[in-house]
Amino acid sequence: MGAFACLLGEARYNGRMSFFRLAVLVEGGLAIIAIVAGLFAGLHYWEYCWCNSGTIGQIALGLVPMIAGYFVLKALPFSGVQRIDRLVRELFQQHMRQLNLWQLALIAALAGIGEELLFRGLFQLGLSNLLGVWWAILLTSLIFGLAHAITPTYFFLAFLISNYLGFLFEQTGNLIVPIAIHALYDFFVFLYIRYTASV
Repeated sequence: MGAFACLLGEARYNGRMSFFRLAVLVEGGLAIIAIVAGLFAGLHYWEYCWCNSGTIGQIALGLVPMIAGYFVLKALPFSGVQRIDRLVRELFQQHMRQLNLWQLALIAALAGIGEELLFRGLFQLGLSNLLGVWWAILLTSLIFGLAHAITPTYFFLAFLISNYLGFLFEQTGNLIVPIAIHALYDFFVFLYIRYTASV
C-alpha cells in the first residue's frame, strides 16, 4: 500500500531515476523516523522480530487473503476501485514501467519496512500501552488510512488492510510478519500491473 501512496502522491515527479530516488528516500526515511522515534519512546523493535519456519508459514498464509482480495476487488463493479486501478496503472506507466525488477523489489521492501515499523511498531505498540490492543489497532489503522487517502476508496481499503496487518501482528507478536506481507503484496501488484499493462 505504501509504495502505491508514494506513486500516486508524487505523480508530479518525472523521470525514471528521479522517481526511484524519491521513493527510496520517502520509504527509507519512514524507517529511520520510526527507529529513532522508537528509541526515544523506549520501544525495542528487535524484541518483536524473528524468522523461522513458522514465520515463513505465517507470512505465506497471511499473504493469501491479501492477494485474493486484490482480485476479488478488481472483479467487482465498484467505480471507486476501478478509479484506483486506472490511476495506479497510468502512473505506473509514467514512473515505474522502465524500472528494473530489483528497483521495484527495493521500493516494495522499503515500503514494507518503513511503514510497518512506523504504524505497527511505533504507533500500534506505543498506543497499546495507553489504550489497549484493539483500540491501538483501530486508531493506528485510521491514521494509516488517512496517510493513504488519495481517494475515499483508497482510504477505506488502506484502513481495512491496516486492521488486518495489525491483527496479524497482535496474533504473532512478530513484526517480520506484517513487514514481509506488506512488501510482498506491493511487489506482487507491481509485477501484475507491469505484465498486464496492455490488459
